[in-house]
Amino acid sequence: MKTVKGELKLGRFLVPYRIYGEAQKTIICISGAKQTMAAWRSFVSHFINEYSVVVFDLPGQGRATILSGTPNVTFDEQVDILYNIVKETNRNGTIVLAGASWGTIISAALAARHPELIDKMMLGSFGARPSKAVIDVIRAGQKLFNSNKSEDIAPLMIEAFGQHIPETHKRQMIEQFRGMSREQFLSFYDHCEFVGQASDIGDFVDLGNITASTLILNGEFDAILDSIDIEKASEQIADCEFRIVPGAGHFLHWEQPDILHTYSEFLAR
Repeated sequence: MKTVKGELKLGRFLVPYRIYGEAQKTIICISGAKQTMAAWRSFVSHFINEYSVVVFDLPGQGRATILSGTPNVTFDEQVDILYNIVKETNRNGTIVLAGASWGTIISAALAARHPELIDKMMLGSFGARPSKAVIDVIRAGQKLFNSNKSEDIAPLMIEAFGQHIPETHKRQMIEQFRGMSREQFLSFYDHCEFVGQASDIGDFVDLGNITASTLILNGEFDAILDSIDIEKASEQIADCEFRIVPGAGHFLHWEQPDILHTYSEFLAR
């Protein structure tokens, strides 16, 4: 498998990326909050024969670096980073965005702001407004962080909304939180505060401006997102299919790997 490793210096950020494969058609993967490039391993393996697959770390997570300024990364900065990743890695073929969790909102925002760039989107766990239960867990996590008990945050979150995650990914999440710096924790909680103020997806994205053919999948037992407005929001996208995944929680392609075949069927249309 041919792999290209690169970095983009974008203002105050240094953003690492990887391109797997040599196909002209490209899938660009956008992670959720505090997820890294490693979250997409199964995705890369599944699509590598037909697509080049691009993964990258947003500032505040993984190998990305915030060179100056506040640890908080604004929504507009995140969308601008994705825009530059698309421009840098595009091989003049079909561009597909694959978003997970918060990455779905960044993806949708780019597709709305630059509809000419994006051909298709696959959005797993689409939504902006966290449930009340998750906000309570975030508050409890902040108390642990302020008490220098950050090693207890990941187990707390897994107990609250990670019941459907395989054990290997639970261990990965625990190790990831243990390795986070103070700046990364502050960035994470700034993000949570920002998202917690949202009333609906329309606060972030002009959904009616999206022209990309879109598939939205949300888990039946997703304990993170408030699902009330998600189906309604999907109806604002002109070419969009919305499905509930039975038995799934929030971390779809970790919990149910067969979902990758659902994505393949969508891309084959």
